Amino acid sequence: MFSGEQGVVKILPDKQVVIMFDRGDACDNCGLKVLCAPGHESESMLKLPFQEGLLPGQHVRLEEKRDLELHLALVQYGLPMLAFLAGLLLGYFLPIPGLVPEVSAFVSACLFVAGSFFIARRMVAWINRNIFEKFLRILPV
Repeated sequence: MFSGEQGVVKILPDKQVVIMFDRGDACDNCGLKVLCAPGHESESMLKLPFQEGLLPGQHVRLEEKRDLELHLALVQYGLPMLAFLAGLLLGYFLPIPGLVPEVSAFVSACLFVAGSFFIARRMVAWINRNIFEKFLRILPV
């Protein structure tokens, strides 16, 4: 989504910037939905921390500085997979007392995946706070 995407800036009272995009066909299958949210009818919006120099109504183009998509894919898919495998192995080799090792492995894997959700939320919040410095550049059109 980000490389070359164009949108319009809106600034909220709580010092946040919202960039509104026309919703395209690729939005339905996009893996960056953790940062982009549905807007009105045919729009999507990207809510970011305030950046100096942006004015309401200004047309901008987003450019990716670094591998943002890779970071987000690792948070979305890699972290839960690693948590599941770690829980599976831990539950199998150190079973919960009173449970068959296979059931113990499944239960601990599910608990690890649930715990990975909270870690992923913190990682996405970190990416969002540091998005201008490390990942994304906003250029006027």
